Amino acid sequence: MKPIIAVTCDTKWIGKHLYHQTGDKYLTAITANTDSLPLLLPSLDKPLAIGDILSSIDGLLFTGAYANIQRELYGLSPAPIDEPQDVLRDANTLPLIMAAIEAGVPVFGICRGFQELNVAYGGTLHPRIHEVNGRMDHRENNDDPLEVQYGPAHKVSTVEGGMLAAITGKTSFDVNSVHGQGIDRLANGLMVEAVADDGTIESISVIKSKSFALAVQWHPEWQSTSNEQSKKLFRAFGEAVRTYNKTKP
Repeated sequence: MKPIIAVTCDTKWIGKHLYHQTGDKYLTAITANTDSLPLLLPSLDKPLAIGDILSSIDGLLFTGAYANIQRELYGLSPAPIDEPQDVLRDANTLPLIMAAIEAGVPVFGICRGFQELNVAYGGTLHPRIHEVNGRMDHRENNDDPLEVQYGPAHKVSTVEGGMLAAITGKTSFDVNSVHGQGIDRLANGLMVEAVADDGTIESISVIKSKSFALAVQWHPEWQSTSNEQSKKLFRAFGEAVRTYNKTKP
């Protein structure tokens, strides 16, 4: 039986009905690179018991999303009413991400998942990083075709001796950039794995984690079968998932 990777869901109202959903690209990246079975994990009003989740899976992918983490969860005033938020996802993912890492379940965070890791550990975010002095605009142009929106936007430099440097074998490489928020204060217990030229933290990991616990601000699931670094990331995650599947209690 293949290992199971749970994939976090966003919530969205379509008409009068609430849906739990995730992007096809995340599921495709898992099936193409990890030799695992992706299963969607809903963000319910009454969250599933964390113990039940962790006993049933071999890995967790915390995906990107259009909605931002609630600002009050990291000590700021509430966001403007027109800023997209997903209260149910926050309530489900933030407790789960720490419990999974503590249990040794492999965890991979992407974009919002990267931000969730920092907030769950007590760090803070820049709600609009493009408004921070000296930072570039990391957002995409929605009028561009997808291949341009998710095309190479800037370089990241990996930290020597870090997990990301070991996985990619690179000191720097190009990434896409489609985010409006970013890390302000890095949480205790986390370490920087890569930064952009403007100083924006682009990858983090959990210090002394029991298993794979890495997150990136960009979207490696895009072109995960053709981009060299994306393939390496998902394959490393998949290897950790398979190892956990064979050795878990």
